[in-house]
Amino acid sequence: MKKTAGMTLVELLIVMGIIAILAAIAVPNMSEFVRKNRIQNQTRRIYADLVNMRVMAMNTNRVHFMQFGLANNAYQVLEDTNGDNLPSSTSVDTVRLARKEAPFTWSSAAPVNEPVTTTPTGLTPTFDSRGFATQTGMICMLRGGGNSETGHTTNCIVVSPTRIRMGKIKKDGGCSEVDCAQQ
Repeated sequence: MKKTAGMTLVELLIVMGIIAILAAIAVPNMSEFVRKNRIQNQTRRIYADLVNMRVMAMNTNRVHFMQFGLANNAYQVLEDTNGDNLPSSTSVDTVRLARKEAPFTWSSAAPVNEPVTTTPTGLTPTFDSRGFATQTGMICMLRGGGNSETGHTTNCIVVSPTRIRMGKIKKDGGCSEVDCAQQ
């Protein structure tokens, strides 16, 4: 009699059961990884846009503003083309960069992404024609409900007169420069 090599149905079901158990353990960790990655990506995108805005201000020799909280959770960079040193709500100032599909929400109610908080509230980062920030403050990506615990994730940006830096909010910290530890 020949012995056929192969797996039995019982062996196959046992292997599938082990894979299902391992997947059930890994999925919660994977969703947390994706959430932390999303926070870090949106922090880096806003940081890169701030740095580009600063360079644009120096290159064009004009004041530039970043406005948050626009329709559809977008933000934009405006060039002050009329010279009044104020962001214009009309089409007087030139839109230099508009993030129409911004990777964040402005509400903590079941967010798809993390809400963005600014300190002071309503912050409009502004760079003058020499690249100095004339309106300074913080931009933070906090978890829904204000919880700042995101593990080892970059989640805050400090805009000071001569420097823009990213950091991580300390455990139980808020959106303040003291709580944003440099990375």
